[in-house]
Amino acid sequence: MECLLGKGELLNLAGGAYGLTLRCLTGTIWLTKGDGRDYLVRQGSSFELSKGEPALAEALETAELQMRSAGVAEQRGAALAAAPAGPFLPRPL
Repeated sequence: MECLLGKGELLNLAGGAYGLTLRCLTGTIWLTKGDGRDYLVRQGSSFELSKGEPALAEALETAELQMRSAGVAEQRGAALAAAPAGPFLPRPL
C-alpha cells in the first residue's frame, strides 16, 4: 500500500500480525516508537516494525510511503536504514 503525507501530517502505524516494512519513496519521515527513541527515515530507506509494535510517523516534508507486511518480497537493492533522530529535534505537542 502506498500513502502520501503532507508536511506535518501524522500516520499511526502498527506492526500487525506479521510486522511491517515502511519504505520512504520521497521526503523524510520522523518515526517514534515505544523504545523511547526517534528515527529519521529518509528517501530510499526503510524501517521495520516488529509484530504488533506501534509507531507514529510524521512527514517533515511532503513524503510518499510504501507499506508492506513483513515477509513480502521487496525490490532488490532496497536499503534498510534509519538513524536515530538525536536529542535536538523538537517533539510535537
